[in-house]
Amino acid sequence: MEALSADDFVHSVNGFGDLDLPLQCDLLAYYLLNHAQVDNVTGTSICSLRSALHLTPYARAAAYLSENAFKSRTKPHPKYVKLSSGYALERSYASSLAAEYLGRPGARQVAAGLRATLAVTSDPAITAYLEEAVSCFEFKQYRSSLIMSWCVAYGLFRAWIYRNHLAAMNSEISTWKSPKKIQSLDDFQELTEGTVIETARKAGMVTKEQFKLLKRLLDDRNSFAHPTTRTMTPAMAEAYVESVLKEVIPFFG
Repeated sequence: MEALSADDFVHSVNGFGDLDLPLQCDLLAYYLLNHAQVDNVTGTSICSLRSALHLTPYARAAAYLSENAFKSRTKPHPKYVKLSSGYALERSYASSLAAEYLGRPGARQVAAGLRATLAVTSDPAITAYLEEAVSCFEFKQYRSSLIMSWCVAYGLFRAWIYRNHLAAMNSEISTWKSPKKIQSLDDFQELTEGTVIETARKAGMVTKEQFKLLKRLLDDRNSFAHPTTRTMTPAMAEAYVESVLKEVIPFFG
């Protein structure tokens, strides 16, 4: 499975902090066995991870693992399998945890990417939109996450023009029937997003492929920003956000 930090894993589980301690224990065991590459878990390893994540202690962790590794009349299907030096999640129970709480593997990877990007973003204006995009995506508000991700993409794009191609931009828009001049980032608000993208292409600031990417992202944003019969799916949101993370931010950020 893809590398995932414990913090990102916890963030990927909606409402983790509201789950009861035994269920949190099961999910942390899942993380250790599937992402931290350990062969078994113990009460000590669960408690150590809880401490590292600044979660409240679970004093019964060791007893819980032991109690749930054996069949009984009230527990005919054990959650754990006892090993020589610890415990492993029973295969079918591990699968049910993943299906119910961990969602799509792609979504976890995208959420981790968003958080990693947020951690290194220094622009306060971009950070605010990125934080909202992260929250919306993790809470499965996919339409909102797409719209916020576009705000991040366009914010970075116009800042990139302002830093690197302001003279070319002003030269191009000075020839319009109603001439314009960009003197600050706020001046971009007088131009539509589509106009800025098309002007950047006309002035040779971006390649044909970059133009097509930005135009597609804007068209998708427009489709979902207003009431429409077009349905947003998790896979569509993942693909959109991933394009912003892998194609927009590395170049224009």
